[in-house]
Amino acid sequence: MATIVLIHPFPVDATFWDPVAGVLRAAGHDVITPNLPGFGGRQLEPDWTMPGEADSLAAQIPAGSVVVGLSMGGYAALALLAAHPDRVGSLVLADTRAAGEAPDGMAGRRDTAASLRANGSAAFLDAFVPKALRPDPAPAVVAQLRQIAEAQPAGAMADATMAIATRDDTDGLLPDIAVPVLVIVGEHDAIIPPSVHTEMAARIPDATLAVIGGAGHLTALEEPEEFSDLLLAHIARS
Repeated sequence: MATIVLIHPFPVDATFWDPVAGVLRAAGHDVITPNLPGFGGRQLEPDWTMPGEADSLAAQIPAGSVVVGLSMGGYAALALLAAHPDRVGSLVLADTRAAGEAPDGMAGRRDTAASLRANGSAAFLDAFVPKALRPDPAPAVVAQLRQIAEAQPAGAMADATMAIATRDDTDGLLPDIAVPVLVIVGEHDAIIPPSVHTEMAARIPDATLAVIGGAGHLTALEEPEEFSDLLLAHIARS
C-alpha cells in the first residue's frame, strides 16, 4: 500500500480532500493531508514561500510517497520534487502549471493580496467561486466550496496569494522528472486551461494526461469519484 500526500488548492484547507481521502483509505492506503500555512487552523506564516513549505512537507512525509497537488498544491508539489526528490515516488499534478508567474500576473496578485488584507474575503470569493467551477455548477458543490473557503482567514489567502506569485519557475524541471506522473485537468478549467496541461504532460517523460469531463478548475471537488479512480489507477501503474 502507498502513502499518498494530498496538497490542497487555494483558497481552501485540507478538508477539501475528505471525499477523495476516504476512498483512498478504504482501498488500504495511508493518506496525509497537510494544511498549508494559515489554512485549516494552521498558524499564519507571513511571507511563506513554496520552497520553504517544500522543506516543511519533506519533514512530514516518508520517502517514495505519492504526492498529489491540485492548483496551489501543485506548486508546492513541484517545489517538493525540486528540493527533495527522494520524497516523491510518483506525482499527480492537477489543474496546475509549472511555469512561474508572468509580470502582469505578479501585479494582479499583489493587488489581490492587498485587497484581501484590507477588505476581507467576501467580495473576492464572490468573484472566485464561479471561475473555479464548471459552468452551471451543482448548487451543493457551490455551497461546499463556499463553506470551506469562508472558514479560512483572509490573511491566509493574502499570504498564499503572494506565495503563489513568487513561486519558482519549475518548467525546466519537467523533462528531468524521473517518476511516473499523472496530469489531471477539468474540461472546463477556466483558470489553467487544458491546453497548458497537454503541453506540460508532453514534456514529462513518463506522464499520462487525464481530462475530467464536465469539471472546472477544482476537479477533485466536482468529480471526487472520478478523481479518486484516476489516483487509484495511477498508483497501480506506478
